[in-house]
Amino acid sequence: MYNRPLTLYMESWAFQDIAVGERRELSVPVGPEVLDAFAAATGDVNPLHMDAGFARGKGFEGRVAHGLLIASYFSTLVGTMLPGRDCLLQSVRFDFKKPVLAGETLTFSVEVVQKVDAVRALVLEARAAGCDGVVRLSGRIQVGFTA
Repeated sequence: MYNRPLTLYMESWAFQDIAVGERRELSVPVGPEVLDAFAAATGDVNPLHMDAGFARGKGFEGRVAHGLLIASYFSTLVGTMLPGRDCLLQSVRFDFKKPVLAGETLTFSVEVVQKVDAVRALVLEARAAGCDGVVRLSGRIQVGFTA
């Protein structure tokens, strides 16, 4: 598992060197400052994400992370780790299983489940789980190669 600064690491896999079953993980703390930055960047200032009191009034233990903030960490995984530098997202499908609360640390993982040689694409199974092992998000990602 990789637990490193998000901007200091880059892998670069060649399509032919990747096998079905290849896997990478990344652990990321999702602190309140990350929710604040995402809200500032996107304009999504729904009080469920911004106000712990409001979120508690709706039955949550605290601020709820934006779903697409959580999903965006998969861009980091595929763009810097597997397959890395020479890939481009082609499609994503995510199922949001359980809300992520501000302050949680998640482990994001991708695993190659299919190679499509004719179009030089990979299909990856994606999962994000909390420290408790409970999956918060799962899905599939397809990436193509630019080189």
